[in-house]
Amino acid sequence: MGDKPKSTDETIIPLSAKDQWRPINNIRSLLFIVVRDILDEPFMKLSLDKLIREHIPLLGARIKTRPDGWLEYHLTTPFPSKHKLFGWSTSTVSSTLEQAHLVPNPNPQRGITILPDVTTLEPRWIPSHWPILRCQDTPDTPLLLVHLTYYKNATVVATNLPHCVSDQMGYGSVLSAWIDVMKGKEPLRFVDIPPDGLDGDKDIPTKDLFRKYEYRLRTKRERAEVLMGIVPELVVRSKETRCILFLPVGLVTGLRDRWRRELKGKYGAEASDISNGDVIVGIIAKFANMHRKRTKKQVISGPANLRGHHPLLPPTARYLHNALIFAVTHTSISRSHPPTSDLAYAFRLAVNDALTPEKMDRGLAVSRELCKRRVAMHICEPWEFSYGTTNWCKAWHGLDFSVASARRNRSEEDDAVGEKRQQQQESDGSSGDNAHTMNGTASSCSSAPLIFGHSLERNHPNRLSAAIMSKAEGGYWVDFAAPNKGMAAIRALLERDPNLETI
Repeated sequence: MGDKPKSTDETIIPLSAKDQWRPINNIRSLLFIVVRDILDEPFMKLSLDKLIREHIPLLGARIKTRPDGWLEYHLTTPFPSKHKLFGWSTSTVSSTLEQAHLVPNPNPQRGITILPDVTTLEPRWIPSHWPILRCQDTPDTPLLLVHLTYYKNATVVATNLPHCVSDQMGYGSVLSAWIDVMKGKEPLRFVDIPPDGLDGDKDIPTKDLFRKYEYRLRTKRERAEVLMGIVPELVVRSKETRCILFLPVGLVTGLRDRWRRELKGKYGAEASDISNGDVIVGIIAKFANMHRKRTKKQVISGPANLRGHHPLLPPTARYLHNALIFAVTHTSISRSHPPTSDLAYAFRLAVNDALTPEKMDRGLAVSRELCKRRVAMHICEPWEFSYGTTNWCKAWHGLDFSVASARRNRSEEDDAVGEKRQQQQESDGSSGDNAHTMNGTASSCSSAPLIFGHSLERNHPNRLSAAIMSKAEGGYWVDFAAPNKGMAAIRALLERDPNLETI
């Protein structure tokens, strides 16, 4: 008699509120990891299979929509034999990465540089059949999709994961765990918390959820007034230019140090803790307003990640899901006002404030209520303008794909074979002079990889937000957009003031 088929169980896991409010419920986050080396495809694929089967089975689930519109995971264990744990594909380009003219050569001395935008890279590095929004998924589309594009001297690892599965920190944790498996290490465990553990204060007064000039709920009238404050400008200046901004680390660090001294003199010692990320937020917020001669009231916001701050998310633990609240600062901006250092400082204060225990619980409660009320998250005050920023750099900290280098893996195999042959020759009494030996080729991908990507809805104005995609190869790489008039003003500024001493 043949073996009995193994019984399977389907587990249904509802997504929490923070994982499915609009527009997170429909976004797929795409990453393009540029590794200047040839990677070992079979080794990477086998390692990813092991990662999902043994460590993060939720990545092998499917997300389905209930009749009432809420999302839930359907996880069948053990996985059926024909079940696709993840999507996997490859393509080959018959040129070097440099000859393709998609990614500039590393040169941190080139100063601030305006490069083609990330959407010009996307069709070169993903299959045409990939869904780029979750609404394009078929019933059997895996959550995680991977595509390797091989150049003669590099590999671009494209990955695609629904935003409702994780934020960028969770995404980075998945990549780190994949690398751990490739290294033969046991990945750090991903923590499980109660389903409503990050739903925020259940007893918070409703009026506190509507508190102005913070991450908050808005009335129907206020939401209409927000649109009336933004749409006219989008109509008047309907054309925009999207690009990648390269900001050299040295320039950003120099501005940070100078601004710290200036801010300390204006506001006291507590004003001297702005980071490089805060400096970049100040720069891109000012760049986004270079077309304005007169000030415009606006809200500048950015996610504050709860990992390492909320008691349920200790800094040493990995967590797959979204864990975001939002820092908000309110100001008036034009091309000449206020000093950009003040924008950076205001944003730092907003982040620090958002990560206090009271504000964390309140922010989570706002996200919960946005989801329950089916209201899209748009941080803006009536009749004003909004600008959202995000910084992904911390999510990729420590990523190193050198373990997957095909050259390295081949040399290690050859070294093992050579050692075995030499032992055999020694046992046979033959000379070791002619024994097969091979010096391992040093991997060229041991430094931080260059990562591009986006996690946005499609066909929306891009000038309302910017993302610091990665810090690599001597600089910061920012997904940025501005109205055409503003982009012309930015180019003129960089011509006369390449070190941004006047902003």
